[in-house]
Amino acid sequence: MISNELYAPAMIGLALSGGTDWLDGYVARKMKIDSVVGSYLDPLADKVLIGCVALAMVHKDLLHPGLVSLVVFRDVFLVGGAVFLRASSLGWKWKTWYDFSNLDGTCRQKVEPLFLSKVNTVFQLLLVAAALLQPEFGTEDTQSYITYLSYLVGSTTVASTAAYGAQYFRRSAVVSKSV
Repeated sequence: MISNELYAPAMIGLALSGGTDWLDGYVARKMKIDSVVGSYLDPLADKVLIGCVALAMVHKDLLHPGLVSLVVFRDVFLVGGAVFLRASSLGWKWKTWYDFSNLDGTCRQKVEPLFLSKVNTVFQLLLVAAALLQPEFGTEDTQSYITYLSYLVGSTTVASTAAYGAQYFRRSAVVSKSV
């Protein structure tokens, strides 16, 4: 849709995706469904959605390629880091994907996003929504808000990446002291 400049329908699709993501989380919390696999898949789905939409928007000059590269790099770093941590927690030994993903819940290790990362995701969604609406409904004045949101996304992306890195090194220091 974005590549064909159908920005309003793309915005509706983005809103539906966000709404179903929220509903999924809400239902899981209300029904007390606590899945390790879900703790990995939900943020991964968010990252894939934002990444695909943002890359299409770069193609149409709606978002700055440097900013989108920063966000995509961070997301690849976080997903790779989560896989690395899971593999290390298993001593780099597992027989099947079933064992690695812990579908039976015997070796629980959930992904817990930082609050700053959740704030970053909100800013990303606001930026993508604003930039999608800009071609059809925006003015020169509203373009400045997109610029400010871009700076916010860039700042919170860098800050949350640093926070995850610091968290990893703190945990590594604790583990090495206990060994």
